[in-house]
Amino acid sequence: MKKLLTLSMMLMVTVLAQAQLKVFPTLKKGLEKVYVSNGTVSLPGQTDMVLTTETKYTVSDATADGYIIDMVTTSVSSTATAQNITGKLLQASQEMVKGLVIRVATDKNGKLVKIANYDELSKAIEKSCQVLINKLYEMQPEIKDALPEEALKSQFKESVTEEALLNGLKSTSSPLMLFGKTIMTGAQEDALNESGMKMKRMYFVNGRSVTSSATLNMTKEDIKKLILAQVEKMAPEQADMMKESIDQLMDSGMLKIEAKETATYELADDNWPKKMEVEVVNESAGQKNVSKTTTILK
Repeated sequence: MKKLLTLSMMLMVTVLAQAQLKVFPTLKKGLEKVYVSNGTVSLPGQTDMVLTTETKYTVSDATADGYIIDMVTTSVSSTATAQNITGKLLQASQEMVKGLVIRVATDKNGKLVKIANYDELSKAIEKSCQVLINKLYEMQPEIKDALPEEALKSQFKESVTEEALLNGLKSTSSPLMLFGKTIMTGAQEDALNESGMKMKRMYFVNGRSVTSSATLNMTKEDIKKLILAQVEKMAPEQADMMKESIDQLMDSGMLKIEAKETATYELADDNWPKKMEVEVVNESAGQKNVSKTTTILK
């Protein structure tokens, strides 16, 4: 019986060891990687659109604490028609950062630590935000009263804080997402999605392939605070009315929010992904948005 127990424990340890992967990427000054992403976005009442981007990653420096990776989007295109306003805005938001270099600092294992050029970058993005707002009003002049310029600027500023930008680089759709992690099958972690919502993520390892699955991890109070904060910023005159009715609206399902993400990463021997497939599903107030993105190392 003792021998059987010992063998079982050894087998379990062996299986667990095989289902663990240290994603410590090869990083050396001058290393370059180029990724092409094709994302299909499905929005209610709109024809599916494909958004294509090409992004270059360059290890530009080695520091005492780790490395600097420069990330720059070099091209953006989409199949969105002129009538697909939301699609055009998604394209414009990507074009807003085209050509801007985001310098991200990592530790020795490749874990993302901070945006190294944030002060310079934030000023450039702020100028681009104004261009995007002008484009929005040009395409839909009638929404200017509903979405005042100052409210939109406030929203954009929140989306380009250093924390928000770093969170985006750690999101499921980023080739840098797994860097610095030691991943084991069944391991879970708390994470934020690209909209800043709290998620619970679980990992599965199969050789050099990693799959992640994430679901929304927010209480009713968390969601209530999120909705009220958005209303106060975008439509402050409606904030009091929303505070009075939000519980009833949430209980009825009219303000139901759901978010799910699944992703598969195929890693090369140097631990940079050679292929990624990501699906993101968001549902809010009965409107369901789905995006499916395939990213390939060029």
